[in-house]
Amino acid sequence: MEINEDFVPATKECIELEELDDGCILYNTEKDEVHSLNITAASIWSCCDGKHSIKEIATIVEKCFETRSKRVLEDVLIIVKDFIKKELLKP
Repeated sequence: MEINEDFVPATKECIELEELDDGCILYNTEKDEVHSLNITAASIWSCCDGKHSIKEIATIVEKCFETRSKRVLEDVLIIVKDFIKKELLKP
């Protein structure tokens, strides 16, 4: 599966979320694993709802963090690929 800016990520149902002031904690109930996300990764995670493409998520992140960096799309792709590698998203 190719992950590009048109990919629409969706979280697995086995992931439980606990929000924190500076990010969130994800608990994978299938694998009994815990993942800590900083505020940026947590913002991206909240957009992985099966409705937003990676390109749309990058636009949301740019608006939320008021950044105009050309790397935002690249960074979102890297983070989503990491979520996939850790088996947090649906295939």
